[in-house]
Amino acid sequence: MSNLPIDELRQDDDFERNPVGSYWTPPIPVSVHELTPAVRAALSMAIGSGFENMGQFELHLAHAFDMETCAPMGTFVVASGEASDRACGVYSVAGDMSAKEPMWFAFEQDIDLALKALYDRVRERGYLA
Repeated sequence: MSNLPIDELRQDDDFERNPVGSYWTPPIPVSVHELTPAVRAALSMAIGSGFENMGQFELHLAHAFDMETCAPMGTFVVASGEASDRACGVYSVAGDMSAKEPMWFAFEQDIDLALKALYDRVRERGYLA
């Protein structure tokens, strides 16, 4: 799934329009130790496994940017388990929890689709334009 505006095929007249909205970077795997304390605590509580059991989950991180200004808008973190059909995601700005709580959504073993699901939920709740 394409998540960057430069991945889209463009027509010559498309260069005249100003893109609006937001996009996210390709997801990268991260360890639990690379997360901010607020994000780590929120995911740990949502999963209910405690910090010591977070190793059972794969964590992926992507950054969100405004398409018009390229300004950073926040960070998405998705925690997914291999045997689960659900994933848990967090949206944060500057390391602080922006969404009031982690969000659960369907996980089809595709991290790009999981990020899209988290992005959609964050937008629906008004945390991201």
